[in-house]
Amino acid sequence: MKNAEQTEFKTVAQRYAQALIELCETHSVSKNDILNDLKNIVDTVESSQDLVNLIKAPNISKSDKQNVVQKIFDGKINNITRNFVLFLIEKDRFGIIENITYEFKSELDKENNLVQIEIVSAVGLDDSTKQTIKDRLSGKLQKQVNVDWSVNPDIIAGLVFVVGDSIIDTSLKSKLQMIGRNIIK
Repeated sequence: MKNAEQTEFKTVAQRYAQALIELCETHSVSKNDILNDLKNIVDTVESSQDLVNLIKAPNISKSDKQNVVQKIFDGKINNITRNFVLFLIEKDRFGIIENITYEFKSELDKENNLVQIEIVSAVGLDDSTKQTIKDRLSGKLQKQVNVDWSVNPDIIAGLVFVVGDSIIDTSLKSKLQMIGRNIIK
């Protein structure tokens, strides 16, 4: 059931993100500005449990929720973003603002021929090695690559690549686990 619910949220978030992109194009508004607004909203909501509780409270009217959100973000976000957020509150969809932001950013990345990749290594890599890996990935994928680097000594050696929903695990730990499973069979 959880997977079906996540798929539904993703589909709904994609539709809202696409609608917001179309609004940007129709009104000649910078998509990057809207993305920054969305990130600002998500960060603000995540940092305030009171705001989360207010938005989720069924006994508070939608117009009261909209008034609070307008006061918080008045003059801080674009009018397109503000109206979009008020619309989300009206449709009881504000709870998926983080999903919408993710999907909006994904669409922008596609437009800009950019791919986000997370790379996990067992040890910290020097800048030269990071640049070599990044350049090779960019060449293979024929896209600009934005990499988030992290270290996890548990993988022993090798790299783990996370691209969207895909994981490419070249770590020694993964290979040892695979050998262990084959031996048990």
